[in-house]
Amino acid sequence: MRDGRRVFDADGHVIEPGGIFGAAQRSDHNPITISPNTPFESCGGADLADQWEHGWDAPSYLRAMDAQGIDAAVLYPSVGLFVPYQSDLNAIEHRDACRGYNDWIAHYCTTDARRLFGVGIAPVLEMDHAVDEVARARSLGIVAMMVRPNYLWGRNLGDRFFDPLYAALCDAGLPLAVHEGFGVQAGPTLAAERFGGFTLRHLCCHPMEQMAALASLVIDGALERHPDLRVAFLESGTGWLAYWLARLDDHIAWMAGSETHDLSCSATEYFARQCVISTDPEDPLVAPTCAAVGADHVVWASDFPHPDAAFPDAVDEFVHHNPDLAAADLDRLLWDTPVGFYSLADRVAPAC
Repeated sequence: MRDGRRVFDADGHVIEPGGIFGAAQRSDHNPITISPNTPFESCGGADLADQWEHGWDAPSYLRAMDAQGIDAAVLYPSVGLFVPYQSDLNAIEHRDACRGYNDWIAHYCTTDARRLFGVGIAPVLEMDHAVDEVARARSLGIVAMMVRPNYLWGRNLGDRFFDPLYAALCDAGLPLAVHEGFGVQAGPTLAAERFGGFTLRHLCCHPMEQMAALASLVIDGALERHPDLRVAFLESGTGWLAYWLARLDDHIAWMAGSETHDLSCSATEYFARQCVISTDPEDPLVAPTCAAVGADHVVWASDFPHPDAAFPDAVDEFVHHNPDLAAADLDRLLWDTPVGFYSLADRVAPAC
């Protein structure tokens, strides 16, 4: 809790131990395609000595949450953003990497099942595997299934190939969590083909990959075909959203006689019906985003403990950067919206 407000981290990250990804995790193979100057250190420096000393186990993670005033968190992978997406994996290796992580994160969160909630990785090479894993993840207590926004193995997220996954998520009541992570091997990352250095590639890939993913989910009709699918767009800031929805709306109206004739809604209406976006500790544009789409479509995320996260001041930094954010909107995006989106009202710890 911070200044009397409950705080829900809608996108924190674990640091996984070795060996949980099966054959996909090879000691002689780097699963990340990166520029030489990519930073790898965690945020916080010496302040995270406790976590490193204890191998980032769940009790030490909870202590880090306490230091930040975070009451509950949904946890995403770190190594798992890359290992399952190596270009040379076959469908079984890809599935087993996802399954291994999902088993591990589900067990990790049992340390405090009222504060820690795991997101699973959806296998996306074979839809039979994806459908089976959604059901299995649901039984493990996992609260959402993650995909990357990239053009992996030759497919965009709006492709009909993914319809069985999306239908399974709707049936299970689990959201689709779209999370970029830089440096994936199984497909191109926006900006990697034109920039060699870390700064320009990282600047572009997170928001632009999410923009492309949202465009495909809308224009290619996935949100039309699956009106009950809930989708989160994570770790890309919020400032681009209002512009992008307006541009998508314009193109849907423009091309209504041809490419978009099967769409019954505007992009703005699809987003309002089905989607949320995450803001970051350093995001100064969340107030106009809330004005555009409503605080019931915005969730706060720390990105802890990745290099560009803020520790232990993530919540304070966010509030400082957004003096124009209404108190009611702050309450919604710090707690009510993420708890509702992840369907955790009956699972999260009650207020003290």
